[in-house]
Amino acid sequence: MLRLTIYAVAVLSAFTVAGDPAMQARIELQMQVPDRHQHDLPRDAGRKPYETFVFLGVREGMTALDVGAYAGYTTEMLAAAVGPAGRVYSHNTRRVLERYAEGYYERTMRERLANDRLPNVVLHITEYEDFGLQGEVDVAFLGNLVHDFYYRDGRDRALAFLGSIHAALKSGGVLGLIDHVGVAGRDNAALHRIEPSIVRELLADAGFSVEAESDLFANPADSHDLMVYNEAIYRNTDRFFFKAVKVHEE
Repeated sequence: MLRLTIYAVAVLSAFTVAGDPAMQARIELQMQVPDRHQHDLPRDAGRKPYETFVFLGVREGMTALDVGAYAGYTTEMLAAAVGPAGRVYSHNTRRVLERYAEGYYERTMRERLANDRLPNVVLHITEYEDFGLQGEVDVAFLGNLVHDFYYRDGRDRALAFLGSIHAALKSGGVLGLIDHVGVAGRDNAALHRIEPSIVRELLADAGFSVEAESDLFANPADSHDLMVYNEAIYRNTDRFFFKAVKVHEE
């Protein structure tokens, strides 16, 4: 019954979760640093890092994993959120860094980390199925990737991917998962969307319990029939946001 109560409150709004003024101050300060990447500022309103991290229970001193960090926006915000006593593993695959976007992701990550700019961040280059962080991580963040694994590579690889995150988390650790809402009967593979119910099943099979869902990234105006990169909906899709907890191990 308690779990149902938590879920009902969280799905109303992420703002029902108690805030953390110190974390908010660290994030806002990081948003204002003069050497911040030029493309980060326009993303702030849509990404809502502080509200996202409050919902997931991020606290100072935690170890975080940014799964599929790409250019590293969330990595930088997590670095501020966990503070100097915390650590952030900024994950990418070698393929993403070297081949995608004509090397943009690798250049951007090098700029972010140059001259010990984010001293609590570790560039973590591994394949998705083997993070090699056995039970080290308090909280992991995964944005808009599960649909690709599920439709492009199949259910088994999606499970292996989530299983690797599960292994990296401490017992009771949290995975924050966001993806674009798909509805039944649509070509969600082509639209780069996925039904939330499918992801719930994947998480359960990978050893997670979805304890809360936030409407922080919901958009009722999204008709769910446009590809997510369509200019009419880009960066403003209807997205589900799960807080999934690694089931305590005996």
